[in-house]
Amino acid sequence: MGGTQPGLRVSGWRVMPPARVLFLTPRLPFPPVGGDRLRAFHFLKRLKARHRVVLAAFVERRSQLEDARGFEPFYDRLRVVVLPKAVSYARCLLGLASRRPLQVHYYRSPKMARVVREELARGCDVLYSHLVRMAQYVPEDPRVRTVVDLTDAISLNYERAKKFRSGVFSLINRVEAPRILAWERAMIRRADRSILISEVDARHLRRGADAKRVVVIGNGVDVSAFPFRSSGYDADQIVFFGQLRYFPNVDGVRWFVNEVLPIIAQSRPATRLLIVGAEPPASVRRLADGERIVVTGFVPSIIPSVQGSAVSLAPLRVGAGVQNKILESLALGTPVVATSIAAEGLDARCLAVGDSPVAFAARVLELLGDPVSRAARSQSGRAYVEANFPWDKVLAPLDSLIDSVV
Repeated sequence: MGGTQPGLRVSGWRVMPPARVLFLTPRLPFPPVGGDRLRAFHFLKRLKARHRVVLAAFVERRSQLEDARGFEPFYDRLRVVVLPKAVSYARCLLGLASRRPLQVHYYRSPKMARVVREELARGCDVLYSHLVRMAQYVPEDPRVRTVVDLTDAISLNYERAKKFRSGVFSLINRVEAPRILAWERAMIRRADRSILISEVDARHLRRGADAKRVVVIGNGVDVSAFPFRSSGYDADQIVFFGQLRYFPNVDGVRWFVNEVLPIIAQSRPATRLLIVGAEPPASVRRLADGERIVVTGFVPSIIPSVQGSAVSLAPLRVGAGVQNKILESLALGTPVVATSIAAEGLDARCLAVGDSPVAFAARVLELLGDPVSRAARSQSGRAYVEANFPWDKVLAPLDSLIDSVV
């Protein structure tokens, strides 16, 4: 009669029923905001479109289950384990003398291990682990087919952070860096397939591994949720946004304010900086002066701040992976000035790139002072995102990846 029955999938010449997927993630991906939750949500959504999915996740308190309301279409069954922060911190302290990374200890839970055993016993074709911290629940059993989405090469982040960390964080960085690298590579050997967000991250971790076991699936953008606008912005306003508990963001925005903004202000003293993001630490809050620099804290949507600004900033000196802040800014029509590290995994021709304070400031000033050039950057940035980063296009390889391990 043509076609296949609903729920069936075609792989090569075979018509197969939906796979049974156990999807592990360290926190509920609802609502889908923030880097790791956004990625987990879209991977979950893609898998649920073709397969039966059991979602297993941690919550810090049971009231967080309210966040899952309305998202029931994206899983068949939900298993949650309550893991309070106090318990996680205690397990980190107990794990200081071990060889496992502290973030693995943070998410170590006999209850979650039991949930995984129960779901595997009920029948599971693929165990899908989101982030390296959940890979501890991937069994060393060749009968269980496994996919680990490492996302970023966290060890690369630690390696780059060494010269910028200080005090107790410098000590933690030195202890964690070799542990996390060894753990990432061990998980690549254990899993049938491992996913990384960019070729830069993949190259860092492929050494000693079967190259076919490591695949690259990047991040995407829901372009319909980020309306394009190239006009109506404040020509004197620039913006930085991101999660402000995250060290690379904190380091980047402080470097920009202390080293780059004074250079910009010499030529354009009216320039104002918005720093947008949840949970800014005291070191970021102190940057605000109420006029030239404003720290907003959490905002319900970054769209007004980004579209109202002439330039979006990605001044990261530390980091790994693909930066959502860049993709979302380009989708909205706001040109981006980035460092080389922030631009990794992206076509730098669609960005203005500078690494020294002088070079970064020059790229910002060029866009502030040339509306025609800015308009061209705005158009080309949106076109780049539309051509390369819609979630459906980015996640197309996930279908064949799952079929290849079932």
